[in-house]
Amino acid sequence: MTTAPQTTWELDGVEFDLTRTWIDVYGARWDWTGGWEPVVQHDGTSADEPLMQREQDIPMVLSLVYSTYGPLIPAPRPATSAELRSAITACHGPAELAQLAPTPGTFAVILQRLRGRSA
Repeated sequence: MTTAPQTTWELDGVEFDLTRTWIDVYGARWDWTGGWEPVVQHDGTSADEPLMQREQDIPMVLSLVYSTYGPLIPAPRPATSAELRSAITACHGPAELAQLAPTPGTFAVILQRLRGRSA
């Protein structure tokens, strides 16, 4: 049995989704290289940390990126179909939704509400 590679990592109570691009306080974008680096912890033990890289720079462990350039925020991504459906349902109840005619105006209102999302 094979296990799926780890794609999340926790630092100071914050869980990082390594499949996402992260933006530092200067606006630079950091991506996970897919690699891990052993780092000696304060208690003397060693733990693997994800390697992050911006553009063509040398990869750095996430804890160093976070302490030097953080805090980090996830880069905005397009809304998924499920998120679009939940936004439409939240704007109008399921019963009202069945009665709505899909017009360019109602679609524009929904898109406007989704534009500010970054999660």
